[in-house]
Amino acid sequence: MYLDRLINQGNGPMLEEWLQFTDARQRMIGEDIANISTPNYTQKDLSLVNFQSMLADKAKEQEDKPLGTVSFKDVSFEIDHPHRGILFHDGSNRSVDQLMSDEAKNALMHTLAVELLRQQYGQLDMALKERVS
Repeated sequence: MYLDRLINQGNGPMLEEWLQFTDARQRMIGEDIANISTPNYTQKDLSLVNFQSMLADKAKEQEDKPLGTVSFKDVSFEIDHPHRGILFHDGSNRSVDQLMSDEAKNALMHTLAVELLRQQYGQLDMALKERVS
């Protein structure tokens, strides 16, 4: 009980949800890249704006309640069909450059979340071992 509350306070649960989002988005971008030459294939993406909005709402809710009581598990990922780029004759809107750019940005967000989570758990580890940084 105490350890569970200790781990679930702060930004840990939010960062874990962020990691799940970037993982799911990376898989979706990979699917778009794999189907770049498939006729009538429509690109899919996860809505970053909607996800960030839901995460921000949960973070505000977390400020008003006791630590460890707000769950981020109900933050959902909405599939979006981006309408950017040139529309080809087969109805698809594929752009290798845009997909590679999205992949690089998503990988950077994932790496940032991993590093922040690693630092948070490192501080928790030092506190449990009674060490000073």
